[in-house]
Amino acid sequence: MKLEGVIAATVTPFTKDGVNYEGLRIILSRIVEAGYHGVFPTSSTGEVTKLTPEERVKVMEVAKEVAGGKALVIAGTGTGDHLSTIDMVRRYKDVGVDVVLITPPYYIQYDWAAIYAFYKKVLDKTDVPVILYTIPLATGYNIPVEVFELVANEYSQVVGVKDSSGDFRYHLDLIYLLGRRLSVLQGLDMLFVPSLIMGAHGGILAGPNFLGKTTLEQYRLVKEGKTAEAVSLHNKLMPLWRFMGGCGLVGKLGGKWPTLYKLATQLVHGIDMGPPREPLPPVEDKDRKELEKILKELGLI
Repeated sequence: MKLEGVIAATVTPFTKDGVNYEGLRIILSRIVEAGYHGVFPTSSTGEVTKLTPEERVKVMEVAKEVAGGKALVIAGTGTGDHLSTIDMVRRYKDVGVDVVLITPPYYIQYDWAAIYAFYKKVLDKTDVPVILYTIPLATGYNIPVEVFELVANEYSQVVGVKDSSGDFRYHLDLIYLLGRRLSVLQGLDMLFVPSLIMGAHGGILAGPNFLGKTTLEQYRLVKEGKTAEAVSLHNKLMPLWRFMGGCGLVGKLGGKWPTLYKLATQLVHGIDMGPPREPLPPVEDKDRKELEKILKELGLI
């Protein structure tokens, strides 16, 4: 399997009692209808770590139904140890997802031997296509490219690596050392066009929740060699990404992420996202007004 294109890391709408599955269905339907190459609901953007295992399974069942074979369905494990990761992979396989993204262990600062051992324990029990993942602002560490290279060379089910490090030099290492064997996927909207120009295969991104076909257009322009037009579109979106915050932009995963992405989705699509799942705070009024201003200037609302 060769993963290419734009995969949407979708937000999760909530009610006061749980997941708003009908709202999620609408979001997923619009993304699939727009022509995106895949959907990834149980993502960091989708607040996977705040979903129960049962909610994660139900979310993926909805995604599988909505995608209907028109888009890949990717599921994220969102756990911090190998036993619960293996359990989530098993549950996702029963749903019939196409690919599983393995969240690296978090909370404790592990050495590279421990990370390698974690992957071996998980992959020895996993027979579905797998995306490896690095998100140091959530885990507290970045995973050396050489660790990914070692794991990928040992396990043929590894088909890609998602990079949400925000470190472009590291990203270039991934492309250079792993790009012929794996699909290298950018995890930050702000770095998507530069990544494609330098040889990345695509991205797993949050922007498609509310940008319509804009991210697909960026991908098309680069693939057709229209680099100047792609850069122009990239620069047009820069005020948005600078405001939104999140991975690689503010130095930490602050309260504005992913709540501002959820609010943008609500403003563009009219879908009630409900209350943020605690401990995320609600969006402040001044941030809401600024986001509305930016979205209006982009012609999205």
